[in-house]
Amino acid sequence: MIGQLVDSAALVAELVATNKDGALKELLAAAQALGVFGAKVQKGLHKRMLDREAMGSTGLGNGVAVPHVKSEGVDRVVLVLARSRKGIEWHAIDGRPVHILFLLVSPADEPELHLQCLRWIATLARNADFRRFLLDAKDQGAMRDLLREMQPKV
Repeated sequence: MIGQLVDSAALVAELVATNKDGALKELLAAAQALGVFGAKVQKGLHKRMLDREAMGSTGLGNGVAVPHVKSEGVDRVVLVLARSRKGIEWHAIDGRPVHILFLLVSPADEPELHLQCLRWIATLARNADFRRFLLDAKDQGAMRDLLREMQPKV
């Protein structure tokens, strides 16, 4: 499953957004471009993500945020991996700006799959080498190669 997620992930080499709301919109637009959900669903996802962030930041620390949501309007798991070299204020637990963002959107009826993907993402987020190599990757191809390298070995 993680292999399919990596192969189908949308990658954003450099976010244009300079704040959390703009970054969420940009991440969701990248996910929508994959054709998994339409504009109406995207609006609902944006509101749910803002509500989720209001409850508590998805900024894990070490410059990583993992905004995530489950929705009835989505028929498969979608991953967007993006980076911001400038950094975005995310109210992360360590108070530092976010440079690496993983957006995860999953079908509402697949909570175990959502958790499995979040566990894998958390492993990547804690890996200092992964974070450094991702920020140094020259383009989207290098970003995807790094994700493939970090897939769980079956």
